[in-house]
Amino acid sequence: MHVAGRIGEQVGLSPKEIKVVRIGGLLHDIGHGPFSHVFEQIMDTIAGESFPHAKITSLILENNKEIRKALKDLSIDISEVLNFQKEDAKCEILSGPLDADRLDYLRRDSYHIGVAYGVFDFERVIRNLCIINDGERDYIGIHEKGVDAIESYRMARHNMHTQVYEHHTRLVAEDMFLRAVRCALEEAVLDRDSLNPKVDVNRFLSYYLTLDDGFLQYLLLTQSKQKARKIIIALMERRLLKRAYFIPISAEAIPDYTQRMKFQKMKQEQVGELERDISSKAGLEPDELMLHLQSTEIRLYENLNEPSGIEEKPILVKCYDGLIKHISEISPFTASPMRKRLYVFCPEKETRRVAKIAEDIIGVKNHYTPRQK
Repeated sequence: MHVAGRIGEQVGLSPKEIKVVRIGGLLHDIGHGPFSHVFEQIMDTIAGESFPHAKITSLILENNKEIRKALKDLSIDISEVLNFQKEDAKCEILSGPLDADRLDYLRRDSYHIGVAYGVFDFERVIRNLCIINDGERDYIGIHEKGVDAIESYRMARHNMHTQVYEHHTRLVAEDMFLRAVRCALEEAVLDRDSLNPKVDVNRFLSYYLTLDDGFLQYLLLTQSKQKARKIIIALMERRLLKRAYFIPISAEAIPDYTQRMKFQKMKQEQVGELERDISSKAGLEPDELMLHLQSTEIRLYENLNEPSGIEEKPILVKCYDGLIKHISEISPFTASPMRKRLYVFCPEKETRRVAKIAEDIIGVKNHYTPRQK
């Protein structure tokens, strides 16, 4: 909320618009389910399509009488907040390449995790934001004198994703949690119909909003009699599955192009089949072995002349000569827009044995040596 207001002031919004964008910043993530983005994968499965937290935020804003009344008391109509999801510069304050959310969470996450990867020159970025018009619409962009600060911001995002958000320990913890929730759905610990917004919106919102982190964990511990409870206890006791096998999906690791493309195009169903094959050969229970095909999209370093289709909104720069340029045209940094990795996780005491089985079945040399106790 604070950062959204700072950006609004910098780009010259009116006092009323700044008030609305601050409220938008306060409310824009209220659609998150328990354990944040992780739960979106559960929602996608239940809804049968992509159903991100932004859609749920809109449903809450459209249907919650208490929020409507609170906004009315502030002389703001709910439509004014919802309009910030449209395609214009004001929208980009809350959802864009230089939005308030990203400028806030990188530094906050970095601080709480205890790393320096997310540190960048926040004040200089804010002071150099501007509105750029491409002849069709307005964007939030950056003055050329602020490009160095933007480079530090881009590098901070890149490093936080590669070193923190996509760290293998976080990946396996997330996979274990998702497996526990899916088991809870199978055991009817969670009501699938109540979690489906397509069945009944009011019923969905009433049920969904009861599920915070603590309550979901409580349900899995007390209502599940089998798999979900077992997995959630392992997570709470930090008995995570360990890496047994790891390969990058790259030309260096997999020289044969056709074999490499099989991994590049692998669907989740195929990942599941391979996981079941390895666990069966290893004699492990299905929940004792997990295979993760990691796909990291590095949107910040897309080359303008070789678009990957990943970056939806460009970072635009207003140059001293008046020209508008894509950040890649003046940046000295480039990177692959996407990287894929394949992991096999299992109990620590089984890592060496599983590594050999996975290597035999997958047919690619392991790039990790398990440190088995």
